[in-house]
Amino acid sequence: MSLGTSSLLTQLFIVIVTIINNILLVKYGARSVYGADIPLSAFVVIMKLFQIVLNIAIGIAVGAQPIVGYNYGAKQYDRVKQLLKLVLKWTAIVGTVCTALFEVAPKMFILMFGADSELYLDFAINCLRIYLSLILFTCLQKVCAIFLQSIGHAKAAAPLSALRDVLLILISLVAPRLLGVTGVFWAAPIADALAMVVTAIVMLRLWKKINQMEQNNAQQFTLPQMPTQKGTVITISREHGSGGKLIGQLLADKLGIPCYYKEMVAVAAKESGLAKEFISNINADENAVMKDLYLSTEIVQNAITAQDKAIRKIADSGSCVIVGRSANYVLQEYPNAIHVFIYAPKDFRIKRVMETYGDSPEKAESNIRRADSARANYYKNISGNTWGERHNYDLLIDSSVGIEKCASAIGEFIGKRQNQ
Repeated sequence: MSLGTSSLLTQLFIVIVTIINNILLVKYGARSVYGADIPLSAFVVIMKLFQIVLNIAIGIAVGAQPIVGYNYGAKQYDRVKQLLKLVLKWTAIVGTVCTALFEVAPKMFILMFGADSELYLDFAINCLRIYLSLILFTCLQKVCAIFLQSIGHAKAAAPLSALRDVLLILISLVAPRLLGVTGVFWAAPIADALAMVVTAIVMLRLWKKINQMEQNNAQQFTLPQMPTQKGTVITISREHGSGGKLIGQLLADKLGIPCYYKEMVAVAAKESGLAKEFISNINADENAVMKDLYLSTEIVQNAITAQDKAIRKIADSGSCVIVGRSANYVLQEYPNAIHVFIYAPKDFRIKRVMETYGDSPEKAESNIRRADSARANYYKNISGNTWGERHNYDLLIDSSVGIEKCASAIGEFIGKRQNQ
């Protein structure tokens, strides 16, 4: 409802404006030389032209909506700004061309709908030029509201989409008292100008905000320094609470090589254009109920592909430790890769999770079960194999012997393998 309110108000206010203007045109038209029928007939024609142009502009904005939303969600703010420029550019072209045609050749458009008298023709031509003189602003203002809707700014989009029409209604109630029946038509460009000023202020603030978000994102997004020395690539798979990540970091320190964990996500995000958070969560436990369906979706498969490429890119750069992300399967054909699986008794893991996250024993056990299930489902989905199956690894080690001892034992194993 919040995201759809902007579009709802846009359509709703067209109806409200039409009803109110019809009433005002009949009232003030009856007091003029044109009578009630001529202003009403002219308004019907003008509104048809107005809606045709407006719907083209709305079509451009709505067509861009999924692309804008996708890139905003992926935190690709440079693309979001580029899309905004494109939408505004083509809307401006449409609005400018139509305005020029309406001002230069209004008679042609009026005659398309017929004209039964010179009095009607003169009135309709004059009012068409007045009412549609700033239709460019109307189009830009509506497009900006839809853009805000596209990026989830529903609270700003809804009032902005209604702003022009609310102003139009208020001005329409006052202008005819000063300008007679043509005041109803003069209300439109006045409302357009005022609404455009407010819209410009809102969009300039949004542009600055997107620039700031882009800068913050660039500062947070730092690709890891890839090592240059050749050597063994160690992949570490682990049960939740076994201390596998800490073991991987200690092992990397002992060997003097980098350890990659979240950095893989950064590389995958850079390569794919997807958000780091999205890629990071594809093998999390949030979607446990419908995990198989979730993992089969095209966008998740794209994220998995990007992550696999990132793992290979890191492995190709030289000796390193890679923690998680089913790296053992991705690098199964690499002759210089050693695959380690770290496990531990449940009581040991529950204690570690309680110490690390402050969970109760019940919550720690539940989180272990869910995390392990998510990792197993993810591994099964990408490999068709069973997560934790001993034949998929070169070394399986129980971390309950101690984190330091575990890292040392893995280091000794790697040393022996390298000397064979």
